[in-house]
Amino acid sequence: VDDNLIIFDCDGVLVDSEPLAARVLAEAIRSLGLAMESDEAAKVFLGCSMAMVIDIVAARLGRPVETGFAQSFLDQLHIEIHRDLEAIAGVHEAIEQILLHENVGGLCVASNGEPETVTLSLEAVGLISFFKGRLYTASAAGRPKPYPDLFLHAAHEMNYVPANCIVIEDSLHGVNAALAAGMRIFRYAPCAETVEVRDHTDSVAGARTFMNMNQLPGLIAAELQC
Repeated sequence: VDDNLIIFDCDGVLVDSEPLAARVLAEAIRSLGLAMESDEAAKVFLGCSMAMVIDIVAARLGRPVETGFAQSFLDQLHIEIHRDLEAIAGVHEAIEQILLHENVGGLCVASNGEPETVTLSLEAVGLISFFKGRLYTASAAGRPKPYPDLFLHAAHEMNYVPANCIVIEDSLHGVNAALAAGMRIFRYAPCAETVEVRDHTDSVAGARTFMNMNQLPGLIAAELQC
């Protein structure tokens, strides 16, 4: 039986960074003179790369974003990560159980986040040992999610074909990227009855949704027995 690669997104799947990042980003955007609250930032920028964030903000401003905006945001975000970031509930135990499966050959991370931010996040919550040396970000892979480039890059670097990859994602960008890459996909949606999920059923038609990390090892085990 072939080994399989499990590819994890980082933000919202391994670490509970999205509310924190939305708060910091909203503050940074308000400093540019654009109205933005944390809940709107969370909705608009979920799963976006830094380049995508800047493009969206520039379009709303009607002018280029000031030089230094991204670095200022990231500097403040990293302070918040060190102080407040927590792992997604149950993810340590889920990873340990997944690694016990005889048909799981490897784990890696594929994130639209900045490389330093991904590393700091995993270090802050004690997950880095599972993924050290196997962190892949959009900055090194060409186009970010929702394009398939990042997942295909991660699979290539880990020496797996897409058909032997299972992706764990939470954002629609990530789900669509995994589907475009020809990979199997589980979508972590702890609030699965949200408007976002209901309104985008076509986009997530190829993804199987789960609501609690303690479900994931069993879902992967069942998938690998098919």
